[in-house]
Amino acid sequence: MMEMVKYIRWLSLDIVLGGVIFLNFIGDQLKVEVPIVVSLALSLCIWLIYTLDHQRDVTLKSHQKGARRIFHKKNQRAIILTALFMGLLGLVLLYFLPLELVQWGLLVALVCLIYLTLSTGLSSLLVKEVMVALLYGGGIFLFPLIQIDPLEGIHGLLFIQLSLLAFVNIVLISTFELEEDRFNGFGSLSLSMGKRRTSQLLGGLLIISALSTIIIAYYHPYFMHLEIIYLFASLQLSIILLRPAWFVSAERYRIYADAIFFYPLIFLW
Repeated sequence: MMEMVKYIRWLSLDIVLGGVIFLNFIGDQLKVEVPIVVSLALSLCIWLIYTLDHQRDVTLKSHQKGARRIFHKKNQRAIILTALFMGLLGLVLLYFLPLELVQWGLLVALVCLIYLTLSTGLSSLLVKEVMVALLYGGGIFLFPLIQIDPLEGIHGLLFIQLSLLAFVNIVLISTFELEEDRFNGFGSLSLSMGKRRTSQLLGGLLIISALSTIIIAYYHPYFMHLEIIYLFASLQLSIILLRPAWFVSAERYRIYADAIFFYPLIFLW
């Protein structure tokens, strides 16, 4: 069982499932019905982005440190062929998606392409993690937001909250993998700022995240369930940040950090 979970994480399937769960939860909160084809399209997009990112990394460096990267290097041919098939399936799905979603989706795809091309340089500018977080939040919110008329400021705040949590998630995981990134020659905000300053930044952002959930829940009780999820996620990431010694074993930090995207299941049953 644990062996299967390991491969699921290495192939980013947990990230994919978490994204689809959050998409449907956001749709439920905003009273937008999410078609299965939209969930499937998001699944393909998330998996392709993460997979191509990993493949780019293992192609740039011949020697890799870290079980996930070694797995992607060892199975590079099979993973690339699978990615090509998934890409073709994604092209077929375009015919079944709303035109407006396709138009905005192409813009997001262009941004993703720019990210995959320039992410090594972006690391030195300390914006790589910001871009990934915004792309993740944007991918989840894109369909629900284009269905809403009119858009209001609160919708933008909900998107920012999710992107903020995604940013903390990404950077927090990187603080546990500093030596791995240094060995592999990949830049990160944690490497640039140092572990202590990065932890201080994350602590401040998590306080902001938690306070924002309380304020928005008070003024917009309609989104109470969503704010509860955001609050639980903020608290869980805070625990990982404050007690790193326990979470470093067996990559618990990654398992528990990514688990926050499954919290919406509480209200989706």
